[in-house]
Amino acid sequence: MKKLRILSIDGGGVKGVVPAIICQYLENELSKYMNRKVFLHQYFDLVVGTSTGGILGALYVSPNYHTANEIVDLYKNCGDRIFKKNIIRRVSSFGGILRPKYSTKALEELSQSLFGDINLSDTIKPFMTTSYDLIRAKEIFFDSLNAKKKPLKNFKLKDVVIASSSAPVYFNAKKLVSLNNEIYNCIDGGIFANNPALIAYAEARNIDFKKHLKENKPSFPGSDDMILISIGTGKKDGYKNYEHLKTKGGAKWMMPIIDILFSAQSNTDDFVLRKIFDSSKNKWNYYRLNPSLYKGSLDLDNKSITNINNLCSDTHDFIKKNKDKLDDVILQLILND
Repeated sequence: MKKLRILSIDGGGVKGVVPAIICQYLENELSKYMNRKVFLHQYFDLVVGTSTGGILGALYVSPNYHTANEIVDLYKNCGDRIFKKNIIRRVSSFGGILRPKYSTKALEELSQSLFGDINLSDTIKPFMTTSYDLIRAKEIFFDSLNAKKKPLKNFKLKDVVIASSSAPVYFNAKKLVSLNNEIYNCIDGGIFANNPALIAYAEARNIDFKKHLKENKPSFPGSDDMILISIGTGKKDGYKNYEHLKTKGGAKWMMPIIDILFSAQSNTDDFVLRKIFDSSKNKWNYYRLNPSLYKGSLDLDNKSITNINNLCSDTHDFIKKNKDKLDDVILQLILND
């Protein structure tokens, strides 16, 4: 029986260009190997993402069939629209202290243009993204398989990805209304699952893939029966840039603490998954691909051309240094097709 193939993508704002480039490499190399154009979704059975990773995941499984090359170009060019600086808003928000730093208008328009009236239930492959409901103080998991079974859990894909991407301080909460008029006020799922790989693993354990995919795939798979590819949005080796914070108060900590908490959660889940897969028959079933950022910034909203180019450079360097590992990933994806 073939193994289940899972793609998990972290959150990280403009740093989404990092996993976008890694996915571009995977898709292009798969196309070369197969000697024809293929799409990434054809080689994954479940896609899970948080925040910008949720947007990427939704693009890969959208019935509109976006290529990985198109998605990289989108990420290189859309940051300036989404994180557009407005002097009046920046002053009135006190740099994000009194109100969100950015308007959601550009993000809403972009999501509309990409997903239109596509429903969560319409995704080509099983898809999940995360959010947090302020009204119920509860985590939300937007799940395409659940949306197919329960219309009340179905939403427009354009709204789901914004709900997962509405990072506190940066954007307003996203208001969602269900078919039975239940109201949700959603913020970025990264506050509890910036790295959603552990959630992807847990979700996969509870899905009858043989029934849903109608392929030679395991039902309710364990770690022995799955290949989990977890892609991060970049990391720094330490927080030397934040050394000055040790004597600062809350206002100075507000922005850096988001990056630090996201990173800490990502690392913790990576540690847990390594322990899970190390105890399986084949510990190589789990791959964590998270480039070190030597030039690029950790800031979620640094959309300057220089920073985007630096993020791209760091990612291409990572690909060159880890070609053997990435080739192993590609082989695993093909052998379990």
